[in-house]
Amino acid sequence: MSGILSIPPLNEGSKKRGFLMNKFRRCFRIALFVGFVLLAFLGLAKEKIELTWWGFQEPNLRLFQEAAQLFNQTRDDVEIVFKGTVYPYEEMHDKLMMAALSGVGSPDLCNVEIGKLGFFLRGSTIPFYDVSDVVEPYENELLKLRTDLYTFEGKLYGIPTHVAAGFIFYNTALFEELGLDPDDIVTWDDFIEMGKKITRDKDGDGKIDVWMTDVEINDLHMLIGLSKQRGGGIYDKDGNLLIDSQANIDALQFYQDLVYKYEIATVCPGGFHHDPSFFAWCNSGKVASVIMPQWFVTRFTDMMPDLAGKMIIRPLPAVTEGGKRSYMSGGTCTTITKQIDPKKIPIVKEFLVFAKVTYEANVRIAEIGFDPWRRDVYDDPRVMAPNAYFRNEPILETVKVLLDSDGIPSDYIGPLYPEVLELYRESIPFRAIVNREDPEKILKEAGRQIRSN
Repeated sequence: MSGILSIPPLNEGSKKRGFLMNKFRRCFRIALFVGFVLLAFLGLAKEKIELTWWGFQEPNLRLFQEAAQLFNQTRDDVEIVFKGTVYPYEEMHDKLMMAALSGVGSPDLCNVEIGKLGFFLRGSTIPFYDVSDVVEPYENELLKLRTDLYTFEGKLYGIPTHVAAGFIFYNTALFEELGLDPDDIVTWDDFIEMGKKITRDKDGDGKIDVWMTDVEINDLHMLIGLSKQRGGGIYDKDGNLLIDSQANIDALQFYQDLVYKYEIATVCPGGFHHDPSFFAWCNSGKVASVIMPQWFVTRFTDMMPDLAGKMIIRPLPAVTEGGKRSYMSGGTCTTITKQIDPKKIPIVKEFLVFAKVTYEANVRIAEIGFDPWRRDVYDDPRVMAPNAYFRNEPILETVKVLLDSDGIPSDYIGPLYPEVLELYRESIPFRAIVNREDPEKILKEAGRQIRSN
């Protein structure tokens, strides 16, 4: 038809080429889409980093397991695969020492108890990395008195877990029977005066039924506390041994005097505060006060149910008004062993900050029953919740009072720390209380023995 453009039909070859071209375009678009998906997936995939850990307490294992889960939720690039193992106390430290000496077999991280740390500070090579750089950015919030304890020759060898502040636990029911108030006790003189009223024979059989306090003969937590609040202890900040110092002699003399001069204390059943017979005796209302660190709180709540609603926690009486009213005893630090793959160290340090240094980490530390080593969490309602067992008072209120008043003295580590602790557990209190030996003689002999090692 004239005037109309006529388009010739496509031949078979042209149709085939068009079909192939369309198919190619579709395949290209699909391949391009799949490529973008793969790139996105690869970009989001996390690098898995396995961390091994040894410890000797289940609560610390749970602390790290929870921290690993939370840490992984905050990171798009790495995933901590946490593999923790809990061993009995002695076995774990022995395994760690054997691994350190042989050069093989250590975990990446290990919790080391303060009484064992000194063993690893001997010789020319210490098997742990300096972790000073982990805590330095947070030093204004953290308690220096706790990092001092794990610092040797200017290097910090472990990240603390808690404060382990020393308290006195009062059974208020025994005071109220006589119209007395333990809050009137400020100094040890006050304690002795009130103790002479509390200590008595209630049933008239000629035997004392209630004691103001007790003493241990097979452990150290009370005795070493009395030493530290007087300026004694084990080491001073310059690395000098204090075992036979005048402060320690005075403390041991006072310990002995509580029993024999003032007659307000008796040897606790079993000889130490973890013996089952002690729990039963204390639970039955035979003693008005017990001196132990904060972590002993769980022994009351778990082992002495009949004291619920009767107990309160207070600072120690001061030697003189305005003096120190606490001490630190026990505690665990987390070390980075030198057998770790060096490529892991940067992420391990980030993880330790997350698990033990941050604000939320210290809230979690409080939630498993310890006193946090970060000062600013003591205003958090989660940390300061009332506790019915302790007459609806927050368990950590006394720690806060002590920190606000600078009532806790610093403590220091050294290579012979374990040997000194062993003497305090095994012989020093026994000789003073059971054998009634002269405190100065006991400690002078102990000093010579320790320095001969």
